Formats: sequence, structure tokens, C-alpha cells
Amino acid sequence: MELSFNGGRFVSLDGDLNYREVLKDFPTAKVIRIITYNISKNQRYDALLDSLKNVEADVQMITNVPSRMTEYYNTDAGRRMRSTARQNIQIYISKLNPDNFPGKFTPLFNVQNHAKLIGTENILYIGSANYSNESKDNIEAGVLIEDKDFIQELYTEFFDRVRKDSLSYFDENFSSFQLFILSLYAKFQHHHRKMLEDLYTDYMRTKMVVADSVFMDVSDLEALYRDLDELDSVCGAADDTYDEEDEEYNDDLEQLKERFDRLDIEWLKETISEGGTLYRLVAFNTEDEANDIMEREYASEAYDEKLGTYVEKAMDNAAEIYSSLHDAFSEESEGFLSEIEKILSALEAAIRFTNRWKAAKVNPEIDNT
Repeated sequence: MELSFNGGRFVSLDGDLNYREVLKDFPTAKVIRIITYNISKNQRYDALLDSLKNVEADVQMITNVPSRMTEYYNTDAGRRMRSTARQNIQIYISKLNPDNFPGKFTPLFNVQNHAKLIGTENILYIGSANYSNESKDNIEAGVLIEDKDFIQELYTEFFDRVRKDSLSYFDENFSSFQLFILSLYAKFQHHHRKMLEDLYTDYMRTKMVVADSVFMDVSDLEALYRDLDELDSVCGAADDTYDEEDEEYNDDLEQLKERFDRLDIEWLKETISEGGTLYRLVAFNTEDEANDIMEREYASEAYDEKLGTYVEKAMDNAAEIYSSLHDAFSEESEGFLSEIEKILSALEAAIRFTNRWKAAKVNPEIDNT
């Protein structure tokens, strides 16, 4: 593969990392991409990995595990190689555990990789140096590139291709399920906060009731409907993680699914769909309704000195309609909010489930010993 670029320079530093300029760009970067043959495995304090812990970027790292073999022979030498590989694999798994990184960090393993590149969306290093602290002690050489179009093309054409052939840190289906649950939880937290701010009020600090003035709009309900549709697929996503060898995991999984099955998603969707009590309340516009009433009922009588009287009557009529819509949803409001809170509780249970099991769901293909 050949890709041409502009705006690059050769770099070989004595006693320092050749990609120091790239590291300086990490704190403000949106994208960080790293391919390395190895990482530092013997240091308790790892400055390079720590530099990825306080960034807001989308970080993706691909590494080999140098001592990992395709197969291990049943000889003294083979057994020693297997033992060394197992020890080193566990070090890599421990150091690259996504839980160690507060931000968005995706580690992957590619047992054929020998490439080295470290970059952001702004600057990229390609050369002989690994993403390891020891690299500064070696004679390394490479190029720094600031051609942003080239950098994006390289990530698309090369990095993503290597990524597709790499092993994910967690079992792929389990990892997808975990991310799906975290995404849904963030969405329903937003919906819940929106309701407490724009739909409900804490009446006399005893319970939540529908506010006199509602500030939600139809677009809020449309977003909630889409997310309820997604929520409906949680059990299917959970089924994808079924483990043929671990009955304890499967039993836990079934209990979690039962919790989601008990949610009344269809009723929530009916309530926020056109014709539903909340939809009708949110979609109602008192001023527009008063204008319609004026045209329908009072147009022939509302003139000159009588205009103000009929405008007031139309506004009163519209207010009565709003009050009836408010009362209709109020009868269901306690159950509606309770059901949203049950969703949050179920998603919290799902997060606890994934946290409890993720140590057992490290991709078994990584450690082949």
C-alpha cells in the first residue's frame, strides 16, 4: 500500500521519544490512534499509558503480544514458552484493561502486527519506535506528518483495516452489549431529567405531579419513542452474549432479561404517540387553539367593541381544553414517571451485571496458552 503526503519531516531524537510532539497534542485531541508492536510490561508506573487517562479523545490502540505463539509444543522448551506467554499476556490484559482509563479507550490485539504509528487528527508519527517507555533509550527513526488529509486517509485505509483483523479486549458480543446498555442509560437519564425539569413539579415536596405549564415538546417525545424502540431490543442483545460453557452466567442473564420483560414499554409508547394523553398535552398550543375557536365560533360576532370580549372567551375555552388534557395525563402521570424510573433501575441492574461479569468476558482468543 502506498499513500502520498505533504508536510512531513524526519525525526530521530537522542534520549527522548520521537513522537513527543504527538504526545503534546493528546490533551486537546479528538482522535488518538496507536499501533505498536509492544508496550512497557515491566514498569509499575507507565507514563505513556497514563497520558491516555486524562484525555477526552476517542482512543484506539492496537498492540501485538510479542511472546504469544501460534502454538506451543509439548516439550520443555514449549512449556517454558507457554509459561512466558501466559505471564506476558496477563500483564498486557491487566495494563490495558479499559477500566483503568476513565475516557473512551478501546484496546485491541493483533498477533501479526509489527507496525508502529502514534497520532491524533493533527499530527502523526510513523517509524520504528513502539509505544513503550523504553523506546527513548534506543536509536529510533521515523517521520512526523502534519498533513491532515493524509492522516485521515491513513486512519481510514490502514488503521481501520488492521483493526478489523484484530481481537477485541472483551468478547465482542459482550462488549457490544455493555456499550449498548451504557448508551441507553445515558439516554434515559436525559429523558428523566428533562421530565423532572419540564413536565413535573415537586408539589409541596411530597410527590411529583404534572406542572401547570409544560415545557416539553413533540420532538422530546419523538426522541423518547426512538429510545424505547431501542430498549425493546435489550433482551435480544443479551441473548447474543449467551455462553455455552457457563451456566451461572446464563442464569444471571435470564434473571436480567426477566426484569426487562416486566417493563411496560408498549404502554409508554402509546402514551407518547399521537392520540396518547401526554402527546396531546405536549402538542397543545393554547394560543393557536384560541385563534381556531375565534374563527370557528365567533368570527361573525367578534367585531369592533365586542372583539375583546370574544378574544377573552376564546382564550377561556382554549384554557378549558388544556385543563382537560392536563387532567387526562395527570391521572396517568404517576404511573408514567414510575415506569421511566423502572427503566433506569433495570439499566442500572444491567450495568452491574456487565461489571460483575466482564472480568470473565475478556476475549478468550487473546490468551491461547
